[in-house]
Amino acid sequence: MNGTLALWYDKRDQGTKVTREAQRVLGLEQNGEVHPELELHFNLWRDFTNSLETNFLDIGMRFRTPLEQVKQFYLYVPRPISIAQLSDLSDILKFGQTLDAVFNSVIEPGKQGDRHFKTSEFGRDFTTIHSVEFGPDSDVKVEEFRNDDGSTGTLIIFTEQLCERIRAQQAEDCVNSYIRFRLSLSGPSAELFSQEVTMGNYFDTSRVGQLELTEFRLNERRSFPIKIAKLSQNTQFNVRQIHYFLIRSLRHELKMQHKSFRKVRRLEGNLWLHYLLGDKLHGDKGAKKKKAYKDIADQMVIYHWRDDAKGDDSIDDFVAFASFRTGINRLWAFLVMAIFLGIFASWASSTLPDIPDIPFGKFIPFIESFEVVPSLEFRVPGWVSILVVLLISAGVIWKAWKAISGPTSFLQRLCSRACACLSKNRKSK
Repeated sequence: MNGTLALWYDKRDQGTKVTREAQRVLGLEQNGEVHPELELHFNLWRDFTNSLETNFLDIGMRFRTPLEQVKQFYLYVPRPISIAQLSDLSDILKFGQTLDAVFNSVIEPGKQGDRHFKTSEFGRDFTTIHSVEFGPDSDVKVEEFRNDDGSTGTLIIFTEQLCERIRAQQAEDCVNSYIRFRLSLSGPSAELFSQEVTMGNYFDTSRVGQLELTEFRLNERRSFPIKIAKLSQNTQFNVRQIHYFLIRSLRHELKMQHKSFRKVRRLEGNLWLHYLLGDKLHGDKGAKKKKAYKDIADQMVIYHWRDDAKGDDSIDDFVAFASFRTGINRLWAFLVMAIFLGIFASWASSTLPDIPDIPFGKFIPFIESFEVVPSLEFRVPGWVSILVVLLISAGVIWKAWKAISGPTSFLQRLCSRACACLSKNRKSK
């Protein structure tokens, strides 16, 4: 990841005074700034088929204390993104066992309010989930952010309108509040958290490795652009807990991580069905989407990293790095090539007998002047010459194509899709 996500807020002076007064009355005075407590959830989904569109980052924010001192808050993304890439997930959380999957507990939806609904755990209030609208004049808006080094990022602004609505609900009953939304990784942001590197050479080995470096950074100050460092100074949340989930296919072998994950488990397909498909379960293509999901859900693994604040200190930053490798078997390609060459050679020898032989000695007459080689008038069949020329041309074209298209070329993606379709058809039979 080139850069880091950054999260901070603008102060609301009245809210700070109210919070200070409440602490004084309760005997909880503290030195320094008072920051609202926050728990963060990140789910990075990778490796599903293009038809399921699952290259995205889901972000959950759980506010443990009132937002009295928060005017509005910001999430900086070091890539250009559009408002169309953001979507609210509150409605999806109402279906099936989605709440259980997200919070890793038995959570039940409760009373529905104005753009929020309550949840409970074992009969006790758990959290209030708020819906979020994305758009120029709504809860969340997006602005392009130009950095001093010329790079372009994006500010996701959670407006005062949203904060006021959450505060109003917090004042009524349950302080614990939660929002969850999705950032689709497409266009310039497609490789925001990952980079692919091809290991090996197509012609030198029968197995080419694809190495993917996946890195997630949050509030890493040394990676802050200068403007972001100034804007976020002294106004960061008191982050108490961070959960980071990376969902990958079993085809990708974990090679290295910067620190040990808390746990790893297979994806529970039934738990995440409504969460991933949502409205796609309905309509003419709903059955096909559901079948495609079930075919691959059992092949997914969830890696879980977790960080907890120590004492009263906040989690200043969070970094999770992992590298994965997948091997692409090329033996079938060599076999097909050998069969093709055999067929071509047989055809050429039977249909091109009249092509004149090439006297190679004529092309290097200076060698004939040596006594050791008095004559070099050996001849090569014409069809062999044509075959050699064709092979050399094919090799040059392939190398040029690889250089232009990079490690993940169109041809490689086409072959990968073809193999996936063949595997799917075999399973359906």
